[in-house]
Amino acid sequence: MNTINHGIFNLHINNNIAVMDFNPEGTRYPVELVNDCFQRELAYLDKLKKYQWAPEVLDIDISNRSLSFLWYNNTCEDFVPKDYKEQLLQITKEFHKEELIKPNLYTKYFYTDPKGIMHTYAFYSTSDYAEQPINIKFYSPILNQTRKELVDTLTQNDFLDMRVLLEQAYTNYIKWPDDPLPLIYEKTYLESH
Repeated sequence: MNTINHGIFNLHINNNIAVMDFNPEGTRYPVELVNDCFQRELAYLDKLKKYQWAPEVLDIDISNRSLSFLWYNNTCEDFVPKDYKEQLLQITKEFHKEELIKPNLYTKYFYTDPKGIMHTYAFYSTSDYAEQPINIKFYSPILNQTRKELVDTLTQNDFLDMRVLLEQAYTNYIKWPDDPLPLIYEKTYLESH
């Protein structure tokens, strides 16, 4: 079994099964934050399961704060399908349709199945339009130092409209091969108005 530490959760990979384990070691993450992130993961998995890009969930263990889904032993850090730009655009448009903000669009949170369909996971930092702005002070332990510095410049009185951070994610700091995210942001969020 291979374990990858993603901070608020560990990803345990055993052959074709991945387990998100929301039981981080140490005291960096308050238990209220861990519980909130796990509940967000479950809520958005349920809301998004109708899309082909959602993880193929196998089991949810609420008492142990973990869930498992099919895994194909790759991430988009290592491999992207030929039509990844079109798939990313579709995924982004469907998040917008659902009025959800997923700021962690890193290639490590996307993987591809044998049919060439990309899937995404890690909804623990996702929020919906209706709850904006959010109390970013509560979520600050999940930010790395670089992201915390950016968030500090965007925050007003400990609150942040995550749509502002999402724009930064697409146009500034998250990079995919050939950098398609700025155009995807424009086609989804600017041309739709």
